[in-house]
Amino acid sequence: MEPFDVIVIGGGASGLMAAGTAAESGKRVLLIEKMFRPGRKLRITGKGRCNLTNLTDVDDFLTHVGPDPDFLRPAFKEFFAEDLIKFFHSIRIKTKTERGRRVFPQSDKAQDVVDGMHQWVGKKGVKIFSKIRITKLIFKDGEVRAVRTEKNKLYFAKQFIMCTGGASYPATGSTGDGYKIIEKLGHKINPISPCLVPLKVDFDFLSDLDRLSLRNIKISVYQSDELITEKFGEMMFLKHAISGPLILTLSRELGKRFEAGEKFDFKIDLKPALSEEKIRNRIKRELEQDQRLVFKSLLRKLLPSQMINVFLNELNIEGRKLVKDLEDRDVKCLIRLLKSFKLKVIGMCGFDEAIVTSGGVDLNEVDSRTMRSKLLKNLYFAGELLDLDANTGGYNLQIAFSTGRLAGISAAKN
Repeated sequence: MEPFDVIVIGGGASGLMAAGTAAESGKRVLLIEKMFRPGRKLRITGKGRCNLTNLTDVDDFLTHVGPDPDFLRPAFKEFFAEDLIKFFHSIRIKTKTERGRRVFPQSDKAQDVVDGMHQWVGKKGVKIFSKIRITKLIFKDGEVRAVRTEKNKLYFAKQFIMCTGGASYPATGSTGDGYKIIEKLGHKINPISPCLVPLKVDFDFLSDLDRLSLRNIKISVYQSDELITEKFGEMMFLKHAISGPLILTLSRELGKRFEAGEKFDFKIDLKPALSEEKIRNRIKRELEQDQRLVFKSLLRKLLPSQMINVFLNELNIEGRKLVKDLEDRDVKCLIRLLKSFKLKVIGMCGFDEAIVTSGGVDLNEVDSRTMRSKLLKNLYFAGELLDLDANTGGYNLQIAFSTGRLAGISAAKN
């Protein structure tokens, strides 16, 4: 078989972008994907809606990225959010912008994004080999010469782009294989861990709150009575953990400390817009309107229905008790619980529930201007494989698309 100009390994967001971009320059491109079809993880991104990017400016965008955000400046100069939107419009995927400047496909279907990119790379002439697992890169004299498959078949090319992803959502094909392959080439792989992941809590009534979402809340994170951080936003309870945008952001911020075995107390303010005095006045007004108001009915006016029994258990107050018969200490305890609902957070869930991976290919060994390896002159990297991660909100996908675009351009030039 005649050697390809470029071989792209991994058919996720960065791999599809890299392959199509290289093919736009007229190069003969092969995309190798170990799953049945490229784009498996992209298909479930954003709960199936696919948060493509975020329309904030570059400087603000980079505040959401770590550990070395400036590494991305050349990639973003080449291809940033507005460029990405124009690209999707060019392949007939219309977009819309929602709160927080988050950009989604107008259809709210990640599958449309996957299908659109499939059609695009196909039109550009990219050859796709699916259900093929790469086990090794063959290199000699500072260059990669070929890729070896698990069936011991070799594919040759002039340039190679690694887009094998991280270790998150392994069922979609992101099992971390790429790290081992790259490490054998002499590249340093910084320790990986789950990132943007639900958090485990020690709480007796967690299953009662399953699927409950809380919006416009404040979480204060404490350790040994020391305030660590405070965040506003939205969270969700699961049967075994807590999740949602606010929790995922906190998991990223505190990830290394969780990895070290540290534990935290999360104090949830369910009514951050109301002071304790305003809540007390609200209770007085409700009582003035109905002297026969029972405690459970009062809770219905203050809480989501799923939380009522939890509050009754926590406060140890009969639901049928008349509000007018409550002692002052009972009212104080209710207000305190509304303003400081405490959860003991004991750790993170694993890679099977993580959105992205923290850690990866050490950025000191990658040229940010081209995404090329500093160790092997015809090897490039893109996407989650790199030691880069970001908050939720479209940031991680933009990183994948931008680094994939730059890697594709650079490989095609050489």
